[in-house]
Amino acid sequence: MADYDLDDVDRQLLNKLQENARYTAIELAESIGVSDNTVHNRMERLEEAGVITGYTTAIDHDRTGLGLYFHFSCTTRISERAGVAAAAMEIPAVLEVTELMTGHENLHIKAVGRIDEDITRIAERLDDLSLEINDENLIRTEHEQPLDYVAVAEFVADAE
Repeated sequence: MADYDLDDVDRQLLNKLQENARYTAIELAESIGVSDNTVHNRMERLEEAGVITGYTTAIDHDRTGLGLYFHFSCTTRISERAGVAAAAMEIPAVLEVTELMTGHENLHIKAVGRIDEDITRIAERLDDLSLEINDENLIRTEHEQPLDYVAVAEFVADAE
């Protein structure tokens, strides 16, 4: 059950914000077909409800000299998983940690580096934690896209 019921205006607003969080209220209002006051009110409600949790900047790490992306599949004790994930996030090169509900390979860690040897340095830092590195890989390409809330609502409605 959803904590917050999105309507079509909310879904369109979320789509536009994922496209560019720097759109002004006026630009969003014109795009969606509502007033800028409606946009302000909706954004405030979405923030208060915890649907919008923040605004971030997308960075092309390749252009900053950190063009190598590493993926580590790790296993840690289930009772220690959250703490180990938090400790892994403190390693400067780590971008994200995913906790899985499985018993084996229950932590996936993504990190960046400049040169091939950085994977070894990151692995050594991870090795100091209470985990076992099961696999380490150099990522070739990742594909991601923002979630289209309007399309998902239509998709879910078609299934009902």
